[in-house]
Amino acid sequence: MGPLTDDRGQALVVGAVVMAMAVVAVVGLRAAQDRMVEGVRAQRAGEAAAEAAAEALADAYVAYLSTVPSGSAEARLADVPGLVADAKTLAAARRAADELARENGGRPIDSVTAVCVGGRIEARLVVGGFQHHAGFAAAECSRP
Repeated sequence: MGPLTDDRGQALVVGAVVMAMAVVAVVGLRAAQDRMVEGVRAQRAGEAAAEAAAEALADAYVAYLSTVPSGSAEARLADVPGLVADAKTLAAARRAADELARENGGRPIDSVTAVCVGGRIEARLVVGGFQHHAGFAAAECSRP
């Protein structure tokens, strides 16, 4: 009966090792899945934050245009780039971006910039080391 007992003992050991390997594999897969889900969540929160910043810029842009007389094309050209670079405008864009990032479970905003170029106003954000941007058409940002 000795050899039979040894075979069963070995089988139990092999079974336990296989079970342990399976547990390690499942735990590893679960951790990888959690990292992927977190990455997607962070990406979506960053994109939403960029959209919120662009919306804040659009609000400032529309408010500015409503103060410029309709025949004052030169005033618009001169001041729209200044508007998007203004500290108050950028602060409003950052607040909007931070709020939406937080609501979507994202990280705090690392930086916010705004540009007026190529016929567009764009909000450019860095969130957790990743860049995001969103914008809209603005004819005043087209320089001949």
